[in-house]
Amino acid sequence: MILNAIEKQSSFNIIHLETMFKIDVFILKNQPFSSQVFSRREKKFVSQDLSKQLYLASPEDIILTKLDWYKSGGESLEQQWKDILGVLKVQGTKLDMNYLKHWAGELSVLDLLNKALEDAGVME
Repeated sequence: MILNAIEKQSSFNIIHLETMFKIDVFILKNQPFSSQVFSRREKKFVSQDLSKQLYLASPEDIILTKLDWYKSGGESLEQQWKDILGVLKVQGTKLDMNYLKHWAGELSVLDLLNKALEDAGVME
């Protein structure tokens, strides 16, 4: 599964079975948005041991990626939509709306972003 994801520049999951904690791993694509996501990744520490750290996509990039998946899935992937609304509700006014709107336009998901902002009750 991992080798296939690398070959197709897609994604795969890692699941810790004991806790059912799931991590989505995305292979960097040779596209402007993917390069942007990679450059904006955020370093997070996962324990008190400062040598244990992960790089995570920014909340804006998670929203945009999930909007793109939602659109490519025929707008029927309910879990993606719930995830999008969840990130919007938690992050709210901390989100960089200019960045979101710019890349939503580039990815042709601006209409979906606007609907998600409305559904989540996030004011710009």
